[in-house]
Amino acid sequence: MPLSQHLKLTVCECGHLHLTHRSVTLHFNKEEFLDYAAHVSRMATQISDLVSPRPTIAPGTGKSTNVH
Repeated sequence: MPLSQHLKLTVCECGHLHLTHRSVTLHFNKEEFLDYAAHVSRMATQISDLVSPRPTIAPGTGKSTNVH
């Protein structure tokens, strides 16, 4: 998904932030949003640093990779 598609950040006058992707909106205060962004950034770095591309998985095997 290109960053400009279906992603919107709204800052309310009260200081709350609302991150909307399609029909889902996450509500944060400033500190929560910055923590969330840092965690997502860290996970994105972990995924981009994977040495080899993930092999194709046959449908129904249910295997996945978790990044914590």
